[in-house]
This record gives sequence, structure tokens and C-alpha cells, in this order.
Amino acid sequence: MQKKILITGISGFVGYHFTGKQQPNRQLFGTYHQNPVQLEDINCYPLDIRNTEAFIELLEQIQPDTVIHLAALSNPNYCENHPEKCQEINSAATFHLITACQERDIHFIFASTDLVFDGKMAPYSEKDATNGIMTYGSDKAKTEYLANLMYPNKVTIARLPLQYGWCEEAPNFLTNWVKTLQSGETINAFTDEYRTAAWAGDVVDGLLLLAEQEEKGIWHLGGPARQSRYDFAVELAKILEIDTTLVLPVLQKNIKMAAARPADVSMNSEKAVQLGYAPGMAAKRLKMILGKI
Repeated sequence: MQKKILITGISGFVGYHFTGKQQPNRQLFGTYHQNPVQLEDINCYPLDIRNTEAFIELLEQIQPDTVIHLAALSNPNYCENHPEKCQEINSAATFHLITACQERDIHFIFASTDLVFDGKMAPYSEKDATNGIMTYGSDKAKTEYLANLMYPNKVTIARLPLQYGWCEEAPNFLTNWVKTLQSGETINAFTDEYRTAAWAGDVVDGLLLLAEQEEKGIWHLGGPARQSRYDFAVELAKILEIDTTLVLPVLQKNIKMAAARPADVSMNSEKAVQLGYAPGMAAKRLKMILGKI
């Protein structure tokens, strides 16, 4: 039996990595807001997630088995400076989507973040208490909690890590770092910020695994190793065969940003690994990504 999966926010960085994931037993659909997209084998529809009626019409049209909710304001500094907008889109709109799915008995996956943690007790498991120290992280934590209360039988919380990959349409830090290093310019990388970064393609496989098995509860989809941004950048430079002195070590605590950043939000993802999640090491994934550009 073919499973239908609807992905909100498919025009974002993570969403682009659903390309090529269509299978005979799986049909993918996506929504975008301001950036129209055409993705291989994926039917995409315009949607403002604040428009609940439009979302309900889409549910009635597609009749998905699972909704993977990626759409969000994900820039921590923007959210810190616009807390009301963050609350409107990241939590209030999500609650309306969950209600619509609950009324139709549709499995709902909420994409959360490792930034729900304060960075003081890493590595974090799914059982550890959240304590976001920025508007973005604390709002995601609140939404996690209420989503579980609203729809405990069919809500899945997927906490996503820092992700990397190559995407010209929705570039992330890796794209910018590669272009800067290749031009012979320096990049700054934090020595005091630790994450369990993962290739976005692996994270997408993890999300699809949770969708196919309709696993409920909280799941971590982090990468396989704890690493500072600086160590990641040095590894990248070596793979590019570029002088590693172009990677400048800097301290996160010395950089003034609107949103406070936790020092270490590395996650333990063993629970998902036992289910079949298989994120690759950064060195291997970076060689694969850079070999294709």
C-alpha cells in the first residue's frame, strides 16, 4: 500500500533533500510559501501555514497518511528580534495544523531542534529536560510540549541537529564556507560551540523512517559525532585541499548576537539508530557532497 506524505516548507534547505526520495510505496507532496519550487517527482503546492482553511483543503485533496511539518522561522537572531512573529508562525500556526490533522486521524511529525536545550548537560537524550535560552529554542520547546498534550497518539517530535549539504537554491553555511575558502578568503569558526551535525540527506531519511513506521514520541536525528564548528571547518578545508590556516578559530562567547547560543547541544541519537537511522560521518559525507559539485 502506498503511503502519502505531505511536507510543509519543502522550499527550504531541508526540503530540497527530499528530491529523489519518491519510491513505489511512497508518494511525496510538498508546500511552499514565498519561493515556488519544482522538485523531481514531488507535487508542490503554495501554502501559507497560517491559513488553516487552505491547509484543510489541501488535506482533503491529498488525504495524506503523514504530515512532516518543516515550515518555520528558523533563524534564531530573527526570531529573537521578532518574538511575536516567531510565536505566530512557529507555534500558533503549528497548533492549528495539528488540530486539523487530529480531526482527520493523520500522523503529524513536528520538526523541532537541538536548540531546545541550554547546552549545559550534553550529550542530550530524548528524556532530558528542555530549557531553551533563546526565543527560537524556547518556543520550539513549548510547541513540543503542547503538541504532545494535544495529540499524544499520533504526534512525533523529531529534534533536528545543525545540518549541512549543498543547495544553490537554499544555501546554508557549508555552501558559503566552500565558496569563501575556494576564493582564498578566511572564514571564522567557533571553537566553543559543539553540535552533532548531520548531512541533511541523512536527516530526511530519518524523517521518512519515522513517517513510514508512524513512530510517536520524541526522537533525536543528530549526526554520529560531537564536533565543534572549528573542527568541522578544518576537516572541510582538508578535503578541499585548502590551507587550514584560512580557518580562523574564534570564540562564540565573544561574538555579539541577538540570540544567546548554547555552548554544547550535541544529541544522543541511539534510539533512532536502533530503529534504522544511519547518519554518516562528516568526512565521508563531505567527500560525497563535494564530489558532486
